[in-house]
Amino acid sequence: MSNAEFPTLFDNCTPRNDVLDGTLQEDQFAASLATVAHSPEEAPPVYRDAGLFFDMTYPTDGLQTLLSNLTGRFLASSGHDSGGYSNSILCLDTRFGGGKTHDLIASYHLATHPGDIDNLEDHLNDGDKDLASSYHDATVSGDLDVDTAVFVGGHVDGRNARSDRTDPDAPNTRTMWGEIAYQLYGLEGYEYIKEYDQDRNAPGGNTLKGLFEIGDGASLILIDEIAAYLEAASAVEVGDATLASQTLSFVLSLLETASETDDVTVVYSIADTAFEEEADEIRTLVDELNQIGRRQHKTVTPTSETEVGQVLQHRLFEEIDHGQAQSVAESYFQFYTGGDRQFPQEATDASFVDRLEREYPFHPTIIDTLTEKIDTIPKFQRTRGALKLLARAVFYLWNHQPANYDRHWIRLYDLTPADDAPGGSIDGTLRETLFEFVDLSSAVTADIYSEDENAHAQLEDRKWTEKGIPPLGSHLTTTVLWHSLAYGEQATGLTRAEMNAALGHPDIRFDNYDSALDALAGGDMSVACYYLYDEERVRFKSDPNLIRIIDQRVDNTPDAQARSRFEARLDSETGTGAFDPVSHPESPADLPDKASTPQLAVMHMDTAPVTEELLNDDSNPQAVPEKVQSLYQKSASKQGGDVQSRVYKNYVLFLAPDDERVKSAVDEARHLEAIEALLDDSQQTADLSADQIEELKERQKTKYGLLGELVRGVYRHLYYVDRDGLTHITINATEANGGTSLVNAVEETLDDRLIRADAGPKGIAFFKQKLWQQTQDSMTTQQLVEQFAKKPGLPYLLSTKPLRKTVAKMVDDGGYTYWDAESETVYWDADADDHPENWRKRSPLAESPDVRTSIRDTDVKIGNEYVVYTGIESLLDVHHDSIRPPEAEEVQCAEDGCTTMVEPSGDGPAYCEDHTKTPEKDRCQSCGKEYDESELNAQGICPDCARPTGWDTATSQMAASRAFNEVRTHALSKASSDGTPGVSQVTVEVVGEDRLSKGSFIAQRDAFTDRADAVSVRMSYDVKTSTGTSYNASYQGGLDDFSRVTNQPDPFGESINVTLKFRVDLDEPEAITDDEDDVLAELQAGLGQTNIDVKVQARGPVEVPPEATQ
Repeated sequence: MSNAEFPTLFDNCTPRNDVLDGTLQEDQFAASLATVAHSPEEAPPVYRDAGLFFDMTYPTDGLQTLLSNLTGRFLASSGHDSGGYSNSILCLDTRFGGGKTHDLIASYHLATHPGDIDNLEDHLNDGDKDLASSYHDATVSGDLDVDTAVFVGGHVDGRNARSDRTDPDAPNTRTMWGEIAYQLYGLEGYEYIKEYDQDRNAPGGNTLKGLFEIGDGASLILIDEIAAYLEAASAVEVGDATLASQTLSFVLSLLETASETDDVTVVYSIADTAFEEEADEIRTLVDELNQIGRRQHKTVTPTSETEVGQVLQHRLFEEIDHGQAQSVAESYFQFYTGGDRQFPQEATDASFVDRLEREYPFHPTIIDTLTEKIDTIPKFQRTRGALKLLARAVFYLWNHQPANYDRHWIRLYDLTPADDAPGGSIDGTLRETLFEFVDLSSAVTADIYSEDENAHAQLEDRKWTEKGIPPLGSHLTTTVLWHSLAYGEQATGLTRAEMNAALGHPDIRFDNYDSALDALAGGDMSVACYYLYDEERVRFKSDPNLIRIIDQRVDNTPDAQARSRFEARLDSETGTGAFDPVSHPESPADLPDKASTPQLAVMHMDTAPVTEELLNDDSNPQAVPEKVQSLYQKSASKQGGDVQSRVYKNYVLFLAPDDERVKSAVDEARHLEAIEALLDDSQQTADLSADQIEELKERQKTKYGLLGELVRGVYRHLYYVDRDGLTHITINATEANGGTSLVNAVEETLDDRLIRADAGPKGIAFFKQKLWQQTQDSMTTQQLVEQFAKKPGLPYLLSTKPLRKTVAKMVDDGGYTYWDAESETVYWDADADDHPENWRKRSPLAESPDVRTSIRDTDVKIGNEYVVYTGIESLLDVHHDSIRPPEAEEVQCAEDGCTTMVEPSGDGPAYCEDHTKTPEKDRCQSCGKEYDESELNAQGICPDCARPTGWDTATSQMAASRAFNEVRTHALSKASSDGTPGVSQVTVEVVGEDRLSKGSFIAQRDAFTDRADAVSVRMSYDVKTSTGTSYNASYQGGLDDFSRVTNQPDPFGESINVTLKFRVDLDEPEAITDDEDDVLAELQAGLGQTNIDVKVQARGPVEVPPEATQ
């Protein structure tokens, strides 16, 4: 069968306008007999208007039986032929179907608005036109006037039975009989039994007969919701009994009296859904009727099981092409009987083709599910509930017609939760009514439909719709959902055969449905449903399956626990190697300032995340997080100690987390924690099968490996020091199953900058230009080691062996010399007759027993007592006297007559101790003290006088803490070894943004306020606009008055220039000592933790009197 053989559903059927445009209101499904009878203006037109009501009502067999009987009874009361209908007691029993209220409203309109009913014969048995015509004629002639009473038990209560609150003449009736008497015959009728009503005592049969004699024609009594009224009346005491027992007595008398009275007809309903016990009491009461009563009593079923489809058709569709319906039915029946797929027995029975045609366009599986399974839910009203749901299904389907395949039926999957508009939607009915008893709300959101289109069925749909195939995932899960809503374990779910019938379409391969179901049931973990169970009967359950159990554990795993697991895994994934890892440094003291080994600072995920914004920040091209920059710049010896500029900056590297990747890694840690917690929970694992436990263990293994990979992937941002400062590079350490630690990945990334133990010596150019301090004549080998840690951009020295080789090479080939203070040995590449100018011995230096003219790398040691000199002269300037001269032949003292033998003294004469000439002393040109000639400089000045008397320095713009630290460091470096420098003048210029507000803050620091008399302030504020407007203000004066002028004017110009300087002039210099009570130290302490930038100028003596340090 091809879909081209007959038109589609949309061609064959025309929905009613209010269905098609979605204006079929919620209240139109809530038919109310009490509202129609007592407050008609509040009833929807479809119920209030008799003509419209009958046009929209499908004539079921039960309705035709009811109305035929009433028509005949009413005609007989006015002297016309009854047509053979004589039952005076009609019971609407809805145990096997709905439509009760609908039939009662039809009865009410027949009695009260007969002239508005144009198609009465369609609603009578066998389309009885004669009976309808007689009724119409009697109405027109005025022969027919039916007194009508409507009593709805749920509309009143046990103490007040008054039904019409708008009737000013209506008495405050207290009982069912009082209210019925008033509605039938007005105040006359009520007065007749008023005493019975007020005393709440049920009238007997004779009294009722007298009441009915007041009327002169037919009377109709409609009673609905008796069981509900009995429940309320049971709380009202009447003597030793209750109003409920009195009411039962009245009903029995009423039915018996009606059975014996030609003019009175009683129609009542029994609905036992909510009041089963009371309903059974009424049925028992009917059994107690006398013989006449039982003969006059007839039970009517408003809507039979086979009529539900036609009721729905009639209300929802304006027109249906029944000829095409027959073609569709026959073709699908052939599809069910001619294929190799299994279907339910009914679908292959010959009678099924008739049902397909009869219920078209509704597929029988949707009717059966609503009337057999969903009807088991207490609050679902069979016909009314089905009508409401299918009205929305038709509306949604007609407004979302599929483009990639033809539709021939309205099916279960058209009851889609995707219809989630406010007010009466399918999703609303599910969540507000049906899920109250079978809560599958979580299943809908997670597995079937969500607004973000990430429900598992929607994810599965994409795989099919991209191929031009219908959304099979939604078809399947929506169908299973409705079968899972049955109230009772045995009824839930559906078999594969039932699923084939519910879904089968000639143009959609069943194999595709099989594949989709397999994926949703766990075959594809990316779309696996949490609540779907593919068992003997496929169904959704309120309790999730294993996947959802894991996810619940995940949801209940605290964020702190997940983060802790992440951090623990980070520690193990960091590893060891060439770099010394430092975990999560937060303060300068956490990252030591040392030269021994390069340190790799692994930053905390919250402290220095690298965000997309940071990576795209043009003002920070290297994308350096603020905390990384701070740790790179600052160091401290202990927590809470002084913060200083970091010295060994080249030996700090930083690994920072990628902000976008942190969440997925922490989530993975959360999943692993959840799975492990589940495996450790003996109570919960007891409910799992062996296969599920094995699956959990396999998931644990997979998650463990994946977490390591994700953690390494998070820490991909490396910051290392180049000549221009910190440089950013991305590393890759995400090899599966480990094998590459973060330290290893950094080593691989910076391999060309690593000097390992097996490296050869560096060349002379490298040594002179990059390693050697150009202003120095000597450096210890320890200082050479520290150069690698200090100088930005130098390689990482992982072993001192290559440095020792380099020193040996410099001595051999570069003219450098090496002094081993431990053994007092000189290593010098010299010829035997080389004689440095400052070697004051006659014999060649090379012949000294303390000199070696060749060197091996093993001779070189690392430490401060091992020194490299630029040449032999610089070495001799320091160690001349420590070097033993070569052994030489003694000569006779040059003094006449002295025969003492002495060592030669250079080229001049040699004297013994007795005749050694004491050289004349020279005087210092400054202080006049006597000194050896060698102790004076070229200008004849002694060392004490040549020493500088003062220091003076200035910084560029920088952080306040750094600026004052550099000034103090400079001052201390200018002092003599046993002297103490002082500070006499300090100028602080505020720079950067918000200078005036920052200046106000600075002016309040103790360093200034304690020295207010010595502080002066200079400020200027200049503004210029593009139109030539200018504004300026200035201040020059003391600290106290400055506090009154720090409010900055509102900016209004394009050019604003602010200059602000503080100057401290001290009468007596303050000593700069470790006590840190000088003005520089106090300013550093007061401003060190701020983000204020300054320029500082300062000066002072290199030495202050001892009393100034006291």
